Amino acid sequence: MLVFVGDQTSEDCKVWRTQWEPLFVASPVYKKLDYRVIYPARSALLSKQQTWPADLRWLLDTFLMSQVGVQEGFEVPRFFLVQNKQVTFSTSGNNGWREVMWPTLQDVTSGQPG
Repeated sequence: MLVFVGDQTSEDCKVWRTQWEPLFVASPVYKKLDYRVIYPARSALLSKQQTWPADLRWLLDTFLMSQVGVQEGFEVPRFFLVQNKQVTFSTSGNNGWREVMWPTLQDVTSGQPG
């Protein structure tokens, strides 16, 4: 599962949603993943349990208790790769997506570069 976390006021999230997300959704990698989106109106809502779907609230708790979560909070866009109810990889920013998460997803799904 890939979880995208962002907010509607972030310019970086707007770039992700208009430029990178359509390319991802059109890729063979997308078809092999469960893709979930947490995208509230304001960044302050990202750390609120009610913003998250019930089945993903554990991910919020896990992140907020992690070293990155404690030190940085939600730098958006943020991406979580979840396998077997475990966060196996997380990164943030459009550069993090392009340089790290995208190649990781291709490896995990054995997808070809798009």
